[in-house]
Amino acid sequence: MEQNIPHQLIIRNKNGVYLTSMLAKSDEEMQLINQDSNAQLIILEDQIIMFNKQSIKLHNYKQILKELEFTNLQNVHLTESKQHLLVIEKIDQQSFQLQILKFPSLESKGINFNFKTFKREAWPILKFSSDDQYYFIIINSKLHCYADNNCIYQTDIGNCEFFSVQPNTPKPLVVCYSLMDFNIKESFLKIVDINGKVKYEKKLHQTSDLEVIWSPNGQSLLINKGFHEDNTNKSYFGQNQVLFYDFPKNALRELPTYEGPIHHVQWSPSSKEFILLSGFMPSGAVMYDNTCKPLFEFGKDHKNKIIWGNGRFVMICGFGNLDGSIHIWDAKTLKQVSSNKYKSASLCHWSPCSRYYVCAKVTPRMNVDNQYSVFDYNGKEIINRKFLELYDVQFRPSNIKFEERAPTPTKQPPQEAPKKQFVAFADNPLAQQMRALKAGEGARVLQVNETFGKQQNNNYPPGYEPPKEKKKRVRKPKQQQQQQ
Repeated sequence: MEQNIPHQLIIRNKNGVYLTSMLAKSDEEMQLINQDSNAQLIILEDQIIMFNKQSIKLHNYKQILKELEFTNLQNVHLTESKQHLLVIEKIDQQSFQLQILKFPSLESKGINFNFKTFKREAWPILKFSSDDQYYFIIINSKLHCYADNNCIYQTDIGNCEFFSVQPNTPKPLVVCYSLMDFNIKESFLKIVDINGKVKYEKKLHQTSDLEVIWSPNGQSLLINKGFHEDNTNKSYFGQNQVLFYDFPKNALRELPTYEGPIHHVQWSPSSKEFILLSGFMPSGAVMYDNTCKPLFEFGKDHKNKIIWGNGRFVMICGFGNLDGSIHIWDAKTLKQVSSNKYKSASLCHWSPCSRYYVCAKVTPRMNVDNQYSVFDYNGKEIINRKFLELYDVQFRPSNIKFEERAPTPTKQPPQEAPKKQFVAFADNPLAQQMRALKAGEGARVLQVNETFGKQQNNNYPPGYEPPKEKKKRVRKPKQQQQQQ
């Protein structure tokens, strides 16, 4: 284990919220921050925001700095720039009030919004640009854009109820969309520029779920859309598509994926590439560049989760109802660094330096065997702690800027003389690799414009059936035709 890494953990259990060292082994080493075990947390480097239905508390890990009281607080959101805090409170049975507070003073910005209904899935219902110069909100089927509490445009967006703001851009685009339900029979997607003009509009066929996935630098956009039913009766999971928005051409195009559900899509922190997990189990993981050209196929395995570290490591996992396997890859060299297994994991987080990660089994997903373990990137367990009830575990963010580092070379044990005969047991890594390559499920670099999918059918994009071969018609000689 590397020395002098000052990582700390925030732990929430039935006794409250605690701050502790990553290497702490007992409760005596934990510092109590808040006795409210039901408090929701927003964790920052130097401060922590704790809120419940009655109050918001701002703590600096030593003492409470600010505290506000509420009657029925519904939710809280801190903007990306950490300059404003959004708070929504239920006033009565038919009234909700949204407040904008300055952070960290928690003073009012001087403007509030009142609503008759509040959808939790649409939170935050007001969104700021990355520099907090603009903020956007949908009121009465119109997208409103504000600057310094003054509305600079109102644009009619029809039945669109959800929206996403382009990050890290001085004049951001806004993606507005609607989802099918009992009241809305058609779904639409609209992209609005900073002048309030609809730059792009498209009707979405059969869309009951949609995720807008911006790259961290805001220069690339993916749309993950799905429908809860599959009219072809091929999948229990419904139908899924991943679309890529081409900024120069102002158009959407579909990415070819493995046949089956889309499990997860996530951009790298550098915005240069992303990984997409798709297909029936065993699912396939493919890395694309930011123009959607496939670069590398990680092979097929029982995986459904992608977790990028802050540096070069990426974790491809099988959580939920899968076996808890964790494969860590070096995204620069495209080589697997380690493998691990943590069954019934409820959560998993990288440390700020991306050299460690924590896995935990927490309540209410697991009401027994609550615990967490910290591992290094090689899969070696450093610490394990058990609790009667554990609700959450997270690394405390760090102000230290950690450099991106390659895996540390490990000492090789002295090599023995080669044996005359090698027996490939089932659990031998080389045997596993050979079987995967033989089955066409091993990792491989993808060539330019190469299609991928079922290995025995590489001439066709994944997700599409190859055309049926036409029977060749054999013409009979004229003499045989005359005899007949």
